[in-house]
Amino acid sequence: MGNINSCWTAETAETSSSCVMKTATTAHNFTVPNYSLLKGMGVGKFVSSTTFSAGGHKWKIRFYPDGNKATGHAAAFLCLCSGAPAAGVHTKFTLSLLVNDGKVHADSKASSSCITHTFEAKADNAWGFTDFIEMSKLHQNCFTIRCDLTVIKKPSKMQA
Repeated sequence: MGNINSCWTAETAETSSSCVMKTATTAHNFTVPNYSLLKGMGVGKFVSSTTFSAGGHKWKIRFYPDGNKATGHAAAFLCLCSGAPAAGVHTKFTLSLLVNDGKVHADSKASSSCITHTFEAKADNAWGFTDFIEMSKLHQNCFTIRCDLTVIKKPSKMQA
């Protein structure tokens, strides 16, 4: 028997595809100008930013000066204001505490953490940090909470 490869001539066809992720990225700055006036408003009480848009959805930043739980920490959360589809809204975001000319506060735990979270279809849709910063370490009366938010759309397939 001869070599089986000598029986035909083969041409190799090559195909490829790629997954294209569509994203929408927005940054929103929420300035808190009089923190000293907000202290003492009570655990679970919050102030919120104006609504901003990203990825076809409405969002807000919530800041709890006395914490959302009795922990000794101020808390910060990203809130989805518009309803989420059944599949949820897939996101990556950061919440940073900025002070003095836009510098990140050294004691803010959240500033170095990028969160990946899917906001589900439910009434109170918030995700963030109950321990955003220790209240005893927040001495500035004016600061900014910056949210860098990327909404990740459903991937689509493209063929080349």
